[in-house]
Amino acid sequence: MPNLKELKQLINNYEQTFDDANFSRNEKNAIKQIIKEMELETNDINFIRNKIFDIARSAIHTENSPLVLDWVETANKTLNIDSASFEEEAFFSPGDDCVDAIVSSIRSATRSIDICVFTITDNRISSEIKAAHDKGVKVRIISDNDKSLDRGSDIDELFKHGISTKVDYTDVHMHHKFAIFDNVSLITGSYNWTRSAGKYNYENILRTNNLATIKKYQVVFEDLWLNMRALEY
Repeated sequence: MPNLKELKQLINNYEQTFDDANFSRNEKNAIKQIIKEMELETNDINFIRNKIFDIARSAIHTENSPLVLDWVETANKTLNIDSASFEEEAFFSPGDDCVDAIVSSIRSATRSIDICVFTITDNRISSEIKAAHDKGVKVRIISDNDKSLDRGSDIDELFKHGISTKVDYTDVHMHHKFAIFDNVSLITGSYNWTRSAGKYNYENILRTNNLATIKKYQVVFEDLWLNMRALEY
């Protein structure tokens, strides 16, 4: 099991490959050998995956974005993460399976939650979001400006709770329904984060830790976050 100093040195190795914009085959093989010798556990791998996204985040909107995404993909491959290693779960409503999946994902987050949903009116979900924020998890919410004005919407309440919130302020709808947790888990599907969706509607949610998929959603979220406006009153 690696110590903190060893993990920091490994992160430094990744940063060097990013700084010179040249993740060479020799560098990749060297890092893979280090990882093999370190015998990383799941928590260690998740820590490194988060750091990889942190390193790339600052450059994701530059003209070198395609190179940044290639670097993220290569970096994750050094952790032996491939399409055969991911896990997925499907949840359906009516019933509580979908809301339980959302709540459990929120509770499991320790660093960041990026929420991009049409609306939030289910107090069970809103309470968990506020609790995550209160314990120090970085929470960001993107929602639809029209739906945020609906009776029962919790967007206003979450914003007033101190959670960073943006809406589209356009004539069209921000109709996405997905959330990313710690950059390593994603939920997405038709399910609106409302009581009626769980009680009456035929809806679905997919939860996955497939990094290739999560990366695509992360790019969409960051682009929306950059171009949308903070909630106004």
